[in-house]
Amino acid sequence: MNITIKNIMKNSDKIFVEYSTPYGNGVSEFIGSTPEENQSYDVEFNIDDDLSWGENLTPSKKNAASIHFDLGKTYITAELIAIEDDDCGALKIGNSISLVSIKKNHHDLPLFVDIVSKKNSIYPTNI
Repeated sequence: MNITIKNIMKNSDKIFVEYSTPYGNGVSEFIGSTPEENQSYDVEFNIDDDLSWGENLTPSKKNAASIHFDLGKTYITAELIAIEDDDCGALKIGNSISLVSIKKNHHDLPLFVDIVSKKNSIYPTNI
């Protein structure tokens, strides 16, 4: 996913960044060397929460990817394209794929879903 760093915030030994994407704005922990503000990076986006249907994961009424940060939570709309037997799911956010921990349910895939994440991270792909 392509992002542009808008602001850098250091918290003890962690780096958090405020960033913009074609799908909206977010705040995430940045894994790696401190990035530069106003620079673009190609990153992997990780949702580090365990996703549970009806709790932090619900079918969406929207049909487009989005990212929004508010009051310590990241609100994501993504297309859930697969869930494997080992509870590994694949989310498509625009042109990017993120792997998540998720249990199968009765919904047909692909399906747009809304996710509320309290913990997510990004790291540069160095591409």
